[in-house]
Amino acid sequence: MAIDYGDREKSYELYRKGKREGTWDPDDYDLEGDREDWAQFSEAEQRRFLMTCSGFYDGEEDVTRTLAPYMMALDALPNEEMPFDTVQEEMYLAQQVYEEAKHTDFFSRYFEEVFGTQDTAPYREGGYQEQGYSTDDLYDTADDLTAAIDGGDRTELVYALGEAYLNYMGIVEAQLARGGYLSFDQMIELKAEEMGRDVVLESFQAAIGKVRQDETRHIENGRWILQQLAEAEPDIVADVYEPRIEAYVENRLLADPPFDDQPFDGYERKPIAKQITQYLQDTVDYIGADRFERYGDVRATLEERMAAD
Repeated sequence: MAIDYGDREKSYELYRKGKREGTWDPDDYDLEGDREDWAQFSEAEQRRFLMTCSGFYDGEEDVTRTLAPYMMALDALPNEEMPFDTVQEEMYLAQQVYEEAKHTDFFSRYFEEVFGTQDTAPYREGGYQEQGYSTDDLYDTADDLTAAIDGGDRTELVYALGEAYLNYMGIVEAQLARGGYLSFDQMIELKAEEMGRDVVLESFQAAIGKVRQDETRHIENGRWILQQLAEAEPDIVADVYEPRIEAYVENRLLADPPFDDQPFDGYERKPIAKQITQYLQDTVDYIGADRFERYGDVRATLEERMAAD
Protein backbone atom coordinates (compact mmCIF):
# COMPACT_ATOMS: atom_id res chain seq x y z
CA MET A 1 0.00 0.00 0.00
CA ALA A 2 1.48 3.32 -1.03
CA ILE A 3 1.99 6.10 1.51
CA ASP A 4 -0.51 8.92 1.10
CA TYR A 5 1.80 11.93 1.20
CA GLY A 6 -1.19 14.17 1.76
CA ASP A 7 -2.00 12.31 4.99
CA ARG A 8 1.29 11.74 6.76
CA GLU A 9 0.62 10.72 10.35
CA LYS A 10 2.59 11.09 13.56
CA SER A 11 4.53 7.88 13.02
CA TYR A 12 5.62 8.91 9.52
CA GLU A 13 6.70 12.38 10.67
CA LEU A 14 8.74 10.77 13.46
CA TYR A 15 10.23 8.40 10.87
CA ARG A 16 11.35 11.44 8.85
CA LYS A 17 12.73 13.06 12.00
CA GLY A 18 14.65 9.85 12.73
CA LYS A 19 16.29 10.02 9.31
CA ARG A 20 17.59 13.48 10.18
CA GLU A 21 18.61 12.87 13.79
CA GLY A 22 19.39 9.16 13.98
CA THR A 23 22.45 8.94 11.71
CA TRP A 24 25.13 8.53 14.37
CA ASP A 25 27.69 5.74 14.57
CA PRO A 26 28.86 4.10 17.82
CA ASP A 27 32.24 3.47 16.19
CA ASP A 28 32.91 7.21 15.86
CA TYR A 29 33.57 7.75 19.57
CA ASP A 30 37.14 7.77 20.90
CA LEU A 31 37.02 5.85 24.18
CA GLU A 32 40.60 6.37 25.37
CA GLY A 33 39.69 9.27 27.67
CA ASP A 34 36.75 7.30 29.07
CA ARG A 35 39.06 4.38 29.92
CA GLU A 36 41.30 6.76 31.86
CA ASP A 37 38.30 8.25 33.70
CA TRP A 38 36.90 4.80 34.49
CA ALA A 39 40.12 3.84 36.24
CA GLN A 40 39.48 6.72 38.67
CA PHE A 41 36.16 5.24 39.84
CA SER A 42 36.34 3.23 43.05
CA GLU A 43 35.40 -0.45 42.95
CA ALA A 44 32.07 0.36 44.64
CA GLU A 45 31.38 3.20 42.21
CA GLN A 46 32.19 0.99 39.25
CA ARG A 47 29.86 -1.71 40.48
CA ARG A 48 27.00 0.72 41.03
CA PHE A 49 27.49 2.33 37.61
CA LEU A 50 27.69 -1.08 35.95
CA MET A 51 24.41 -2.13 37.57
CA THR A 52 22.62 0.59 35.63
CA CYS A 53 24.62 0.08 32.43
CA SER A 54 23.94 -3.67 32.48
CA GLY A 55 20.20 -3.07 32.53
CA PHE A 56 20.58 -0.89 29.46
CA TYR A 57 22.86 -3.31 27.62
CA ASP A 58 20.58 -6.30 28.20
CA GLY A 59 17.50 -4.19 27.52
CA GLU A 60 18.70 -2.86 24.19
CA GLU A 61 19.49 -6.40 23.06
CA ASP A 62 16.15 -7.70 24.33
CA VAL A 63 14.26 -5.08 22.34
CA THR A 64 16.31 -5.65 19.20
CA ARG A 65 15.34 -9.33 19.39
CA THR A 66 11.63 -8.87 20.20
CA LEU A 67 10.37 -5.84 18.25
CA ALA A 68 9.67 -7.65 14.96
CA PRO A 69 6.35 -9.20 16.17
CA TYR A 70 5.01 -5.65 16.68
CA MET A 71 5.30 -5.09 12.93
CA MET A 72 3.79 -8.49 12.20
CA ALA A 73 0.83 -7.66 14.45
CA LEU A 74 0.29 -4.31 12.73
CA ASP A 75 0.39 -6.05 9.36
CA ALA A 76 -2.28 -8.51 10.55
CA LEU A 77 -4.71 -5.73 11.55
CA PRO A 78 -7.42 -4.63 9.08
CA ASN A 79 -5.86 -1.29 8.16
CA GLU A 80 -9.13 0.23 6.93
CA GLU A 81 -10.75 -0.37 10.34
CA MET A 82 -8.03 1.33 12.39
CA PRO A 83 -7.88 5.05 13.26
CA PHE A 84 -4.26 5.19 12.07
CA ASP A 85 -2.31 3.91 9.07
CA THR A 86 -0.62 0.67 10.09
CA VAL A 87 1.74 0.88 7.09
CA GLN A 88 3.22 4.17 8.25
CA GLU A 89 3.66 2.72 11.73
CA GLU A 90 5.39 -0.35 10.33
CA MET A 91 7.85 1.94 8.56
CA TYR A 92 8.55 3.73 11.80
CA LEU A 93 9.14 0.49 13.70
CA ALA A 94 11.51 -0.74 10.99
CA GLN A 95 13.63 2.32 11.72
CA GLN A 96 13.32 1.74 15.45
CA VAL A 97 14.67 -1.82 15.20
CA TYR A 98 17.76 -0.43 13.48
CA GLU A 99 18.18 2.15 16.24
CA GLU A 100 17.81 -0.47 18.98
CA ALA A 101 20.47 -2.59 17.27
CA LYS A 102 22.75 0.45 17.17
CA HIS A 103 22.22 1.05 20.89
CA THR A 104 23.17 -2.58 21.52
CA ASP A 105 26.23 -2.02 19.37
CA PHE A 106 27.29 0.97 21.47
CA PHE A 107 26.90 -0.78 24.82
CA SER A 108 28.68 -3.87 23.51
CA ARG A 109 31.65 -1.78 22.40
CA TYR A 110 31.72 0.25 25.62
CA PHE A 111 31.56 -2.82 27.84
CA GLU A 112 34.39 -4.42 25.91
CA GLU A 113 36.71 -1.43 25.53
CA VAL A 114 36.05 0.55 28.72
CA PHE A 115 34.57 -1.80 31.32
CA GLY A 116 36.64 -4.76 30.16
CA THR A 117 33.81 -7.31 30.30
CA GLN A 118 30.82 -8.57 28.35
CA ASP A 119 29.28 -10.28 31.39
CA THR A 120 26.30 -8.37 32.77
CA ALA A 121 24.94 -11.10 35.06
CA PRO A 122 27.03 -10.23 38.16
CA TYR A 123 25.67 -6.68 38.05
CA ARG A 124 22.04 -7.61 37.63
CA GLU A 125 21.74 -10.27 40.34
CA GLY A 126 19.65 -8.98 43.21
CA GLY A 127 18.63 -5.97 41.15
CA TYR A 128 15.40 -4.58 39.82
CA GLN A 129 14.71 -7.39 37.36
CA GLU A 130 14.06 -9.72 40.30
CA GLN A 131 11.33 -7.36 41.58
CA GLY A 132 9.42 -7.63 38.31
CA TYR A 133 9.02 -5.44 35.28
CA SER A 134 12.32 -5.89 33.50
CA THR A 135 13.05 -6.16 29.81
CA ASP A 136 13.09 -9.94 30.25
CA ASP A 137 9.28 -9.65 30.11
CA LEU A 138 9.47 -8.49 26.48
CA TYR A 139 9.99 -12.07 25.30
CA ASP A 140 6.62 -13.03 26.77
CA THR A 141 5.11 -9.95 25.13
CA ALA A 142 6.46 -11.07 21.76
CA ASP A 143 5.05 -14.56 22.28
CA ASP A 144 1.65 -13.09 23.19
CA LEU A 145 1.65 -11.00 20.02
CA THR A 146 2.48 -14.01 17.88
CA ALA A 147 -0.32 -16.02 19.51
CA ALA A 148 -2.80 -13.18 18.92
CA ILE A 149 -1.78 -12.97 15.27
CA ASP A 150 -2.38 -16.71 14.87
CA GLY A 151 -5.69 -16.45 16.74
CA GLY A 152 -7.15 -14.08 14.16
CA ASP A 153 -9.42 -12.15 16.56
CA ARG A 154 -9.20 -8.39 15.93
CA THR A 155 -9.96 -7.27 19.48
CA GLU A 156 -7.55 -9.78 20.99
CA LEU A 157 -4.85 -8.58 18.60
CA VAL A 158 -5.47 -4.90 19.44
CA TYR A 159 -5.31 -5.74 23.14
CA ALA A 160 -2.05 -7.67 22.73
CA LEU A 161 -0.58 -4.83 20.71
CA GLY A 162 -1.66 -2.26 23.29
CA GLU A 163 -0.06 -4.29 26.07
CA ALA A 164 3.12 -4.60 24.02
CA TYR A 165 3.36 -0.85 23.37
CA LEU A 166 2.60 -0.02 26.99
CA ASN A 167 5.16 -2.56 28.21
CA TYR A 168 7.92 -1.26 26.01
CA MET A 169 7.43 2.36 24.91
CA GLY A 170 5.18 3.31 27.83
CA ILE A 171 7.13 1.72 30.69
CA VAL A 172 10.52 0.27 29.69
CA GLU A 173 11.52 3.35 27.70
CA ALA A 174 9.40 6.12 29.23
CA GLN A 175 9.94 4.99 32.83
CA LEU A 176 12.80 2.56 33.38
CA ALA A 177 15.25 3.94 30.81
CA ARG A 178 14.52 7.56 31.64
CA GLY A 179 15.02 6.82 35.32
CA GLY A 180 18.35 5.23 34.37
CA TYR A 181 19.42 8.35 32.50
CA LEU A 182 18.67 10.50 35.53
CA SER A 183 20.77 8.13 37.61
CA PHE A 184 23.63 8.37 35.09
CA ASP A 185 23.40 12.16 35.22
CA GLN A 186 23.77 12.24 39.00
CA MET A 187 26.56 9.69 39.23
CA ILE A 188 28.62 11.35 36.50
CA GLU A 189 28.06 14.86 37.83
CA LEU A 190 29.04 13.84 41.37
CA LYS A 191 32.16 12.03 40.14
CA ALA A 192 33.20 15.03 38.04
CA GLU A 193 32.77 17.28 41.06
CA GLU A 194 34.86 14.95 43.20
CA MET A 195 37.61 14.91 40.56
CA GLY A 196 37.49 18.70 40.07
CA ARG A 197 36.52 18.26 36.43
CA ASP A 198 33.82 19.70 34.21
CA VAL A 199 33.29 16.41 32.37
CA VAL A 200 34.04 12.74 32.96
CA LEU A 201 33.23 9.84 30.62
CA GLU A 202 32.82 12.38 27.83
CA SER A 203 32.24 9.91 24.99
CA PHE A 204 29.77 7.92 27.09
CA GLN A 205 27.78 11.06 27.73
CA ALA A 206 27.84 12.08 24.06
CA ALA A 207 26.66 8.65 22.87
CA ILE A 208 24.02 8.36 25.58
CA GLY A 209 22.75 11.75 24.45
CA LYS A 210 22.13 10.22 21.02
CA VAL A 211 20.43 7.17 22.55
CA ARG A 212 18.18 9.46 24.58
CA GLN A 213 17.33 11.44 21.47
CA ASP A 214 16.34 8.26 19.64
CA GLU A 215 14.26 7.04 22.56
CA THR A 216 12.44 10.35 22.89
CA ARG A 217 11.03 9.65 19.42
CA HIS A 218 10.22 6.05 20.37
CA ILE A 219 8.27 7.22 23.42
CA GLU A 220 6.35 9.87 21.51
CA ASN A 221 5.39 7.37 18.85
CA GLY A 222 4.44 4.74 21.42
CA ARG A 223 2.21 7.13 23.32
CA TRP A 224 0.50 8.13 20.10
CA ILE A 225 -0.19 4.49 19.18
CA LEU A 226 -1.53 3.81 22.69
CA GLN A 227 -3.92 6.71 22.17
CA GLN A 228 -4.94 5.42 18.74
CA LEU A 229 -5.59 1.92 20.06
CA ALA A 230 -7.78 3.42 22.79
CA GLU A 231 -9.77 5.09 20.01
CA ALA A 232 -10.14 1.75 18.25
CA GLU A 233 -11.04 -0.22 21.41
CA PRO A 234 -12.02 2.11 24.30
CA ASP A 235 -12.21 -0.76 26.80
CA ILE A 236 -8.48 -1.37 26.36
CA VAL A 237 -7.78 1.30 28.96
CA ALA A 238 -9.59 -0.53 31.77
CA ASP A 239 -8.81 -4.03 30.51
CA VAL A 240 -5.14 -3.63 29.60
CA TYR A 241 -3.57 -0.25 30.35
CA GLU A 242 -4.62 0.20 33.96
CA PRO A 243 -3.72 -3.35 35.07
CA ARG A 244 -0.28 -3.01 33.46
CA ILE A 245 0.32 0.36 35.08
CA GLU A 246 -0.82 -1.11 38.38
CA ALA A 247 1.74 -3.92 38.06
CA TYR A 248 4.49 -1.41 37.30
CA VAL A 249 3.51 0.79 40.23
CA GLU A 250 3.40 -2.20 42.58
CA ASN A 251 6.71 -3.71 41.45
CA ARG A 252 8.69 -0.52 40.96
CA LEU A 253 7.30 2.75 42.28
CA LEU A 254 6.01 1.39 45.59
CA ALA A 255 8.70 -1.23 46.13
CA ASP A 256 11.84 -0.61 48.13
CA PRO A 257 14.98 -0.28 46.01
CA PRO A 258 16.82 -3.62 45.80
CA PHE A 259 20.05 -2.01 46.99
CA ASP A 260 20.57 0.56 49.72
CA ASP A 261 24.26 1.22 49.27
CA GLN A 262 25.12 4.33 47.26
CA PRO A 263 28.84 5.00 46.88
CA PHE A 264 28.35 8.35 45.13
CA ASP A 265 28.27 10.90 47.93
CA GLY A 266 25.32 13.26 47.54
CA TYR A 267 23.24 10.95 45.32
CA GLU A 268 19.50 11.56 45.80
CA ARG A 269 16.72 9.18 44.81
CA LYS A 270 13.81 11.50 45.59
CA PRO A 271 14.22 13.85 42.59
CA ILE A 272 14.39 10.82 40.29
CA ALA A 273 11.25 9.30 41.85
CA LYS A 274 9.42 12.60 41.43
CA GLN A 275 10.43 12.89 37.79
CA ILE A 276 9.51 9.34 36.80
CA THR A 277 6.11 9.83 38.43
CA GLN A 278 5.66 12.83 36.13
CA TYR A 279 6.75 10.74 33.14
CA LEU A 280 3.97 8.26 33.93
CA GLN A 281 1.48 11.11 34.21
CA ASP A 282 2.65 12.37 30.81
CA THR A 283 1.85 8.98 29.26
CA VAL A 284 -1.58 8.88 30.91
CA ASP A 285 -2.29 12.45 29.76
CA TYR A 286 -1.30 11.61 26.19
CA ILE A 287 -3.71 8.67 26.10
CA GLY A 288 -6.35 10.75 27.88
CA ALA A 289 -6.48 11.02 31.67
CA ASP A 290 -10.29 11.00 31.62
CA ARG A 291 -10.18 7.46 30.19
CA PHE A 292 -8.55 6.12 33.37
CA GLU A 293 -10.45 5.11 36.47
CA ARG A 294 -7.55 4.91 38.96
CA TYR A 295 -4.53 6.48 37.29
CA GLY A 296 -5.93 9.66 35.77
CA ASP A 297 -4.02 11.46 38.54
CA VAL A 298 -0.93 9.36 39.12
CA ARG A 299 0.49 11.29 42.06
CA ALA A 300 -2.81 11.30 43.94
CA THR A 301 -3.19 7.54 43.46
CA LEU A 302 0.37 6.89 44.63
CA GLU A 303 -0.17 9.01 47.73
CA GLU A 304 -3.37 7.10 48.43
CA ARG A 305 -1.60 3.77 48.01
CA MET A 306 1.30 4.79 50.27
CA ALA A 307 -1.08 6.06 52.95
CA ALA A 308 -2.97 2.74 52.87
CA ASP A 309 0.28 0.81 53.27
